Amino acid sequence: LHQPTSLRTSYQIHTPATITTAISRNTPYHSFRIFAATSDTTPNDAQTTNSNNSILTNSKLIYFGIPGRAEAIRLALAISGVEFEDKRIPFPVWGKVKPTTPWGTVPLLELADGSQLAQARSILRFVGKHTGLYPTNDDDDYLVAQRIDELMDALEDLGDTITNTGRDLPKDELETARRTAISDGGAIYNLLAKIDAFIGANGDDGHAVGSEMTIASILTFTNLGRLVGGVYFGVPPTVCDPFPNIQRVRKTVGCDPRVVAWYDARVSRQKSLSPAEQVLVGCRDL
Repeated sequence: LHQPTSLRTSYQIHTPATITTAISRNTPYHSFRIFAATSDTTPNDAQTTNSNNSILTNSKLIYFGIPGRAEAIRLALAISGVEFEDKRIPFPVWGKVKPTTPWGTVPLLELADGSQLAQARSILRFVGKHTGLYPTNDDDDYLVAQRIDELMDALEDLGDTITNTGRDLPKDELETARRTAISDGGAIYNLLAKIDAFIGANGDDGHAVGSEMTIASILTFTNLGRLVGGVYFGVPPTVCDPFPNIQRVRKTVGCDPRVVAWYDARVSRQKSLSPAEQVLVGCRDL
């Protein structure tokens, strides 16, 4: 796999004076232009990065003001040094925005030419192909690509399994059902064990697939951050503790200098992180 050339990249978040950053019912959106600060990058590196990322430069990623299903895409763009607009929609105005999207969903990636790309994993794969975070070349890479897709699908299955466990039950019964499912032998536990074994067989050195950063590691980091972060009633923050390969991936991504720079820039701009972002930052200490 091709390693992105932006390892030494840091990020500056520039807020246009004409755009408000306050989230309110009267605000159609708040957004920030993300610029890669490449002063430490050699000219050749910068030229290569710009060439590889040209279709993504000055794109606009549209999602809510939470990590959710867009965070892996944000991080893939940030890791790769792509200049993009991080446009965050307040929930109260989603009803007006929804009919303007291709599928009535976000995230949505709008390219500089106005093309709109939808569906979270499809966007993530597209970004990965243009940034070296997903293989695109020779025959050997096709198997790596399959393994990345396989893990991404398994992570989607994990979310569906959690959501469907205890669905439509009263809250106390839902929480009981999920506590059972995360216990040894339960459906969620078993799926996490399979994901952990898959990473052990296909990843290396703290990476989910292969020995370099890919969108598989990034999605593992963000999706399991949601799992431990209190999004799902009845699922405690310790749910991933029995799975060392999963935890190594979460730590590797969380400690990546480009990911650290992304969240440090978020703190610098808004003075604090959301609870969900704090969970992701906390992976540095695993």
